[in-house]
Amino acid sequence: MPLHDFIDDLSPAIDTMETKNVLTFLTDDCVLQPGNQDSVRGTEAVAEVFDSLYASIHSIKHTIDDKFAVDDTAVYRGRVSYRRMDDSDLTVPFCDVFKVRDGKIAEYFIYIDWHELFSVKL
Repeated sequence: MPLHDFIDDLSPAIDTMETKNVLTFLTDDCVLQPGNQDSVRGTEAVAEVFDSLYASIHSIKHTIDDKFAVDDTAVYRGRVSYRRMDDSDLTVPFCDVFKVRDGKIAEYFIYIDWHELFSVKL
């Protein structure tokens, strides 16, 4: 199965805001590098990252603008829209890089500026 076919279903899984849906795509020892935060390893640590994100927003929606894959690596570029807890909306660009092993994501790098998402609005 081409990497695109597999990873194309990841963004909709993330958008459900159900961590268990995301974890089905990952190896047990997956390394996640979320933005400028420290990287984490393993499904328990990855689950904590997604649980924390989901607890801080009302909703999330990804739009993929471009993607390519070479060997075991895929790159997705797009926009992600958030509904924040104050009911304001924010859309920011992102780029995700995935390394796949045995049909699952073993390394997941999220390149995004979350500064505005988590900044306090006055």
